[in-house]
Amino acid sequence: MNIELLRDFLCVSESMSLTRAAELRNTTQSNLSKRLRSLEMWLGRDLIDRRGRPLTLTQAGEDFVPKARGILAELDGVRGAAISWDVSNGAVSIAMPHSATVSVFPAFKKRLLRRLPKASFAPRIANHDMVARMLSRSECDLALVTRHPRVPQADEFAVFRSVEIARDRLVLVAPPGAREGEALPLHVSDARTYIGQIWQACKVAVPAIREVEHGMAADIRAHCVAGDGRGVLPETMVEADIASGRLVVCDCPANLGYDVSLFCAPKASPQAKRIWALASDI
Repeated sequence: MNIELLRDFLCVSESMSLTRAAELRNTTQSNLSKRLRSLEMWLGRDLIDRRGRPLTLTQAGEDFVPKARGILAELDGVRGAAISWDVSNGAVSIAMPHSATVSVFPAFKKRLLRRLPKASFAPRIANHDMVARMLSRSECDLALVTRHPRVPQADEFAVFRSVEIARDRLVLVAPPGAREGEALPLHVSDARTYIGQIWQACKVAVPAIREVEHGMAADIRAHCVAGDGRGVLPETMVEADIASGRLVVCDCPANLGYDVSLFCAPKASPQAKRIWALASDI
């Protein structure tokens, strides 16, 4: 059996549209339908209920989704361990906001390297809208994108599938000597950044002399560690500071949790496509 039939099936199961799946798989709808029928004949059961609209999976199809993903993940893992992969083969370009480079990306890369030890990345820093444009034009291979229910994403992301790789949240932190209720400078991300928009959409009243916007989360952390006020930062970025006592978390009832998803560009390199395929498994 051709393993590409599994990718065909998973593409249909995620898009629930033969037309859309055919576009994503770079084939015609009739050819895709024939390939799916071939898979069903090999398995000896119907995976897709073609009688109604919209398209649905049969119970056998629902049961087969995790099995197909597992098979592909195992095969990709074996292939990744066997194929030489280093900078000379071309690093995978990955676009992301600056905050992700010092929060969720290091942890994701560490998990990935256990499966693909020679993976090499070329990070490209860009804000949310720029990442969307880069992804749609295949100016990067992969993209890390933040998503919060109260902050709209760029329209370009709507046509791509994503894999959730992390869950993070913004936390309000302060130097250990700060007194509760004391008015201090409040350092936040620029409102043009996505995490800055999360704060603006969900923020609660905080005693502050003034609110100071920064383009880089690292600058917010530096001010807070130096004792120059409170700050709103990704929790993963300041975990070590909190654990060591350099910063303390202040009570903040706002819903500041957000997801971080991995997107793959239409013309991504083979290495990037392997990473994207492994992402949900790792």
